Amino acid sequence: MLKHALLFLAILSAPLANAQPFAIGTRSITFTDASRSRDIPCTVHYPALTGGNATPAADGTFPVLVHGHGFVMTVDAYTNLRDGFVPKGYILVLPTTEGGFAPAHASFGQDLSFLADALQAAGADPSSPLFGHVAPATALMGHSMGGGASFLGAANNANIQALVNFAPAETNPSAIAAAADVQVPTLVFAASEDCVTPTAANQRPMYDAVPVACKAFVEIIGGGHCFFGASSFTCSLGEVTCGPDLTISREQQHDVMNDFAGLWLDHFLKDDVGALSAFRDSVLMSDRVIAETACITTAIAETPATNVQLSPVPVSSVLRVDGLAPSAEVYVFDIRGRCCLSTRLVHGSMDISELPSGSYYLRSGPVIARSIGSFVVAR
Repeated sequence: MLKHALLFLAILSAPLANAQPFAIGTRSITFTDASRSRDIPCTVHYPALTGGNATPAADGTFPVLVHGHGFVMTVDAYTNLRDGFVPKGYILVLPTTEGGFAPAHASFGQDLSFLADALQAAGADPSSPLFGHVAPATALMGHSMGGGASFLGAANNANIQALVNFAPAETNPSAIAAAADVQVPTLVFAASEDCVTPTAANQRPMYDAVPVACKAFVEIIGGGHCFFGASSFTCSLGEVTCGPDLTISREQQHDVMNDFAGLWLDHFLKDDVGALSAFRDSVLMSDRVIAETACITTAIAETPATNVQLSPVPVSSVLRVDGLAPSAEVYVFDIRGRCCLSTRLVHGSMDISELPSGSYYLRSGPVIARSIGSFVVAR
């Protein structure tokens, strides 16, 4: 037990491995969710000492990307994600569940959520080939059906640090409804020529529903639904029936994905402070995309409301908020843009005793559009 505890502390304190490019190792690993009596077979790609099947992992710890596949698509359709992110120091986990013609979206979302925890457990398990190589940082991802399922898996999930998805599709239960319960920074990709999951009925309402203070919407100009993955016969068969007017190549769409998703993930999973500023500048200046961003970070200052006073500062248990309605709806975000607390003031005060020590931002509802200011919790 002492050995395991020391290893866990070492992983938490160790810098993430950033040397690149890494070789790509691949393993087929089945994780078991005992609470559902469910086996979840996965293809796992990881930074390795040498490329190939079941080769040893490279030295260092690496953030985890758990990615859900599209409807009747195999995990082999996402070699672009493997080749784009694993050499840069990410572990990519691709569950193969729900690959048939009658997928259970709720189960797929639960699989993605479970795998976020399972990979962390594997990193602390001496019997795992990933022992000592998993950083405590995870993002859920997905394409099409898997993108919708990633919203289901991210809803009220405090064990992940980011959400990124590509042309997410509405699911049953509703990914649009689940988006309102996402509590982590969220990046949604769409494509202007997507006729399979049109933006207006799928990605846009999902993005709009996400309540976090740091989120981004990136629509790739001239791109298509299936171009978010590698060549897939089943995806292309569905897309050809609606005749998209594609004006860029698959490779060009992959370049956009890798550029912008890479900066987002480097910031939220590798603590690269400058990456978020680079992301914002790049998407707003790029002629490849139409983008919308909304983020509060230590690197992006925002002028708070001048008529609101927070006291005491620092605070340990009860924060007084003067200048708002006594029962105003308020939201607390950490420095990564994750929503940590949403509540209403009670006689102008709020209980923050459950928040860990650290720096936080306060915003007011109902659409989290107004910055109130910042405060520090110290105990």
